[in-house]
Amino acid sequence: MDTDLIIRLNNSDESCFQEIYELYSFKVYCFVKKYTKQNADAEDVTQNVFIHLWKYRERLNPEIPLESVLFKSSKQEISKWYKKQNRIFTLNEKEIIAELDESYDEDEIAEKMQKIEYLLNQIPERRKKIFVLHKFEELSYKEIALQMNMTTSAVANQISKTLQYLKKNSINSNELYWFILFFIDQL
Repeated sequence: MDTDLIIRLNNSDESCFQEIYELYSFKVYCFVKKYTKQNADAEDVTQNVFIHLWKYRERLNPEIPLESVLFKSSKQEISKWYKKQNRIFTLNEKEIIAELDESYDEDEIAEKMQKIEYLLNQIPERRKKIFVLHKFEELSYKEIALQMNMTTSAVANQISKTLQYLKKNSINSNELYWFILFFIDQL
């Protein structure tokens, strides 16, 4: 199916472009939203991804999966968006930008994802849930404490223990973001 879509897109088929947009815009938006946080920014970056796709449609290789093309373009557009922002980046944001700018092969990414998944599955279930709520669903310690019926200091302690465990096993924060984008529904 991708091959046919790319060939039609290579030939400037506007209905094909609309079809691709309908198929992939939500996935791209969700991916971008994880990095931009604001809906309007995610919408702008997503729009830029599809503008880029149309602009370079004639150069697309039908043998490369369309989803790979779109997500590579998404990484580039996110990186451009961050670089255009006139603000001070936190260390975490700098690491994410560097990660987006680097090109990893699929085996490398799969290996990292397996390692992170393995490590997260080694921690107690309650601790893992607290960690996921904080780091990936972005709930505050207070919100987690209310939801889990515990004190905020107990939440902080559990998150700290998880981070220490992951760092001890050589996992850095930008690798966790990659993991969450692809595997959070499996936790």
